[in-house]
Amino acid sequence: MDRICFAVNGVKYSVGCEVDSTTSLLDYLRSSLHLFGTKYMCREAGCGACIVSVQRPGTPHSAVNACMVSVTSCQNWEITTIESLGDQAKGYHKLQTQLAKDNGSQCGYCSTSWIMTMYRLVSDE
Repeated sequence: MDRICFAVNGVKYSVGCEVDSTTSLLDYLRSSLHLFGTKYMCREAGCGACIVSVQRPGTPHSAVNACMVSVTSCQNWEITTIESLGDQAKGYHKLQTQLAKDNGSQCGYCSTSWIMTMYRLVSDE
């Protein structure tokens, strides 16, 4: 196999030799797909700012630190980022609305990872 195939927010992508095996999913999302809602901070899975929801074949959804995953290890993954949940133009997801309604964010930098972690908890219902 010379291509790794996966989906991000329902859109299919593939990577091969044009992507270094040390490229993290976080860097690929931000640099190649221009999805800037997934944040970076510590780059060592300590802060959780880079959480995305992932469904691997035959498993329930899980919350994953995108900074710790090589994009070349995402074969057949369904990856969901905050951009897929909602925004001002298309409307917000109920989790986003509730967090805002209850004043649940501080500066907002890590709010996206809170939402993605909560989304993982309700996405298999």
